[in-house]
Amino acid sequence: MRRIILILLWLCSAAQAAAETIPPAKLTVTVDDRYPPYSFRDDKGQLRGLVRDRWDLWSERTGIPVELRGMDWQAAQRAVLEGRADIVDTLGLTPEREKLYEFSRDFQPAEARVFFHRSLAGISNEASSLKGMLVGAKTASACGEWLRLRGAGAIRDTYPDSVSLVKAAGKGEIRIFCMDDTVANYFLYREGLSSEFNSSQPLYAASLHWAVKAGRGELRNFVQRGYDEISSSDLKQIRTRWFGTPLRTPLDLRWLYALGSVPLTLLGFSLAGMTYNRCMRLKLQARNQYFSSRDALTELPTRGVLYDRLSQSIAQAEREGHGLAVLFVDLDRFKAVNDTFGHGAGDRVLKEAAARLQRCARAADTVARISSDEFVVVLSQIIKAEEAGVFARRVLTELHRPFDLDGKPVYCTASIGIAVHPGDGTTAAALIQNADIAMYRAKKSGRNSFHYFLPEMHEHAVRRLQIETALRLALERDEFTLHYQPKIDVASGDITGFEALLRWRHPDLGLLSPAEFIPILEDTDLVVGVGEWAIASVCRQIREWAAQGLPPRPVAVNLSARQFHMKDLDKVVARIVDEAGVAPGLIELELTESLIMQDPQAAEQTLRNLEHYGVRLAIDDFGTGYSSLSYLKRFPIDTIKIDRTFIADVTSNADDAAIALAVINLGHSLGLTVVAEGVETAAQLEFLRVHGCDEVQGFFFSGAIPAADVPVLLKSGRI
Repeated sequence: MRRIILILLWLCSAAQAAAETIPPAKLTVTVDDRYPPYSFRDDKGQLRGLVRDRWDLWSERTGIPVELRGMDWQAAQRAVLEGRADIVDTLGLTPEREKLYEFSRDFQPAEARVFFHRSLAGISNEASSLKGMLVGAKTASACGEWLRLRGAGAIRDTYPDSVSLVKAAGKGEIRIFCMDDTVANYFLYREGLSSEFNSSQPLYAASLHWAVKAGRGELRNFVQRGYDEISSSDLKQIRTRWFGTPLRTPLDLRWLYALGSVPLTLLGFSLAGMTYNRCMRLKLQARNQYFSSRDALTELPTRGVLYDRLSQSIAQAEREGHGLAVLFVDLDRFKAVNDTFGHGAGDRVLKEAAARLQRCARAADTVARISSDEFVVVLSQIIKAEEAGVFARRVLTELHRPFDLDGKPVYCTASIGIAVHPGDGTTAAALIQNADIAMYRAKKSGRNSFHYFLPEMHEHAVRRLQIETALRLALERDEFTLHYQPKIDVASGDITGFEALLRWRHPDLGLLSPAEFIPILEDTDLVVGVGEWAIASVCRQIREWAAQGLPPRPVAVNLSARQFHMKDLDKVVARIVDEAGVAPGLIELELTESLIMQDPQAAEQTLRNLEHYGVRLAIDDFGTGYSSLSYLKRFPIDTIKIDRTFIADVTSNADDAAIALAVINLGHSLGLTVVAEGVETAAQLEFLRVHGCDEVQGFFFSGAIPAADVPVLLKSGRI
């Protein structure tokens, strides 16, 4: 019996050995076809890259055909796990994946980093710096798994490939994402986003392998033996083709062996050549190291050097007990310089601004450029926090001086935020982030100023980011609604129309004040979609009221600057109104003075097109902007609205009364309807009635009400 068992065991082992020696008829290898330079498709749709060349060489040497299939990354992994393919290539080795795959012995090195929009600060290669933030990742990517396991922020890994992830970042859908360094830089450059995104230090150093499904070790071993038969020089040649050529040695060692009998003088020449090349190599390395740590335009230290120096300064300050401050300097309205004079002139302004900052700083301080128009100054060894304020005033004075562009003076002020160690942070990331937050407070305060960081600023910044993230989903979740504030005819008391006002019912925070979320909408690309939704919603509501037999009343909708300046606004409005089947005259578009004066010529054409279509046009907040008489005559305006700031004290302040009266007379002389906003008292209403104002709106009559409450008002016709 024992002999029979031994024979059976021998037969099993022999069968297994035989199976291992039987080569497969064909190999099927899956890859991510949007992962350059490893694998990607050329203009003709053919797969190219390092992986293609490597498997072609393996097939040539072994005589076994290899079918390379390019697909999205998740599908590439799933094909192997489900048995529809043999091998998946460029798979990062992680403990979780070792349970599913058997990996090759050889690999390609790679580094994963966090890439984030240049407007964000305080983000590092520590997962804790991403808490409370939305981070994008490619579906089934190793870096997404890595961040999720370490408790980083919300990971959105719904992007099937690297290019869709980078494009989503470019559209503002996400502002932070993780990806392999080489691939990310390629796509950021291709999409023109290189200057818009910064990167952290490496999250980790990864190894990219080819792998088979767990349990197929015999296939892994067979394929590995095939690669072992390929010389390292052949594999190195493929890598060099796609990653660049390394510096060659001046004299091939094989020639040295062949020339072993050459006289010592020849050997001396060879040694001299090697020494010279070594010196040149060290010089080149030093030069590359310098420029890799310096901004190419200003030659100031880059972000990596800044973090290193700031960390050293923090350690020194804690040892020696002195103070330290970080100043975040942002040039005000620098985009206008680029738009007006060109990017070449903008670069000259940046270089001169960097030089002025360096002149203000001491030898022990650090001045770095971390994005397009943003600089950071580290003031080390200060005694009192007030010293940072003195330095900030000196910087504001320096930057307020005009920049000379070929005889043309250009003015470009700055906003500065200050964070002081240790009260405002004990790490480099925290200090820079808090100084950045304080800088935005300075901008909101009117620019050309500085602000010290306060703890409540951080809470405000976190809340703003949370609101912005939630806003990106609010429209598709149907969280927006419109309330309607009636406009009243002063003489008769009849309701003449309504103004539609946007409201947002946040799922967690409840009904938010428009002052909290509308500025964020206007700072992002979201405002265009929300604006079109508002016009369409107003049209549907007008049609619904008409179906109930209610008398039609025009409804005013506010236009944002982004909406007004987008191409073909008149065609978009016409399409929305026509699809709803509503008379164009029932829609009134409200614009501010400053909005139309940004480009008066283009604004006039847009307004003429809208007038020709039939919608009404109103100037909102009249008196707070340009208040130009020429544009009132030039543009096809139907209504002007007196801003509420002039109405609040119209009965007690002679200046406000004079301004309100002048606007009423001006509007009537030009044949325009005049509406007063913010009427809250009977005395204000009486003043406006006596002086001939046409219409009013305000809490004295009614605030903005839900659409469901409007029919009651329309049936009565008055309040």
